[in-house]
Amino acid sequence: MSGELPVFFPGQAPIFALPGTVLFPGSRLPLHIFEPRYREMVKRALETDRLVAIALLKPGWEGQYDGNPEIYPMATVGQIIMEQVLPDGRYNIVIEGLVRFQHGEIVQEKPYRIARGELLHDKVDPLEEESVRTRAMHLNAVVAKLGEADFNFAAMASRAIKAGLEPGRLADVVAAGLDVDVSVKQRLLDETNVGRRLDALVAALKAKISDIEASKRRTEEGDKWRWN
Repeated sequence: MSGELPVFFPGQAPIFALPGTVLFPGSRLPLHIFEPRYREMVKRALETDRLVAIALLKPGWEGQYDGNPEIYPMATVGQIIMEQVLPDGRYNIVIEGLVRFQHGEIVQEKPYRIARGELLHDKVDPLEEESVRTRAMHLNAVVAKLGEADFNFAAMASRAIKAGLEPGRLADVVAAGLDVDVSVKQRLLDETNVGRRLDALVAALKAKISDIEASKRRTEEGDKWRWN
């Protein structure tokens, strides 16, 4: 069973808190599981519904990682779609993001967190449907421009565009492959309104393009000085 939530979602999920990683619906995340608490979490998930919520740790987590440092409220419930059990009890797994999960009350602290929460789906105002489609087309154009400097990103984004994904899912897939600061990705995950998410993603893409162009200009100016 890949890419689908079980018919009955219990309203809570185990939390796998990670630094520097945001999982989007529609994307996949390979993980090596070695910590005892998360090995237990994965074992339990494999025995039940295979669901795990991936959440980003807030800044300052370093000194308290072995405990339960703060995490951002918006996470993504994912499903373990591939697993390899190693002889010493570690796991190699692949998690596929399914749906946004805004968690609240922590109902279990140890050995790993379990949180109650709400599944959040994309929102499109009926009056903005045409505008959203136009913004998705604009996203395609900006993706193509960034692709001139980043072939791997361009290839990934091109596949997503050709797949004819809905605007919200397209934004998530492109955001997942974009090399930007994790705080930018978290803000994109936080946004359930598809129109605003597309606008924020386009802004992030344009900022990335500006950074690349500025870096290129600095390199060219440095070369000019060396040859003069």
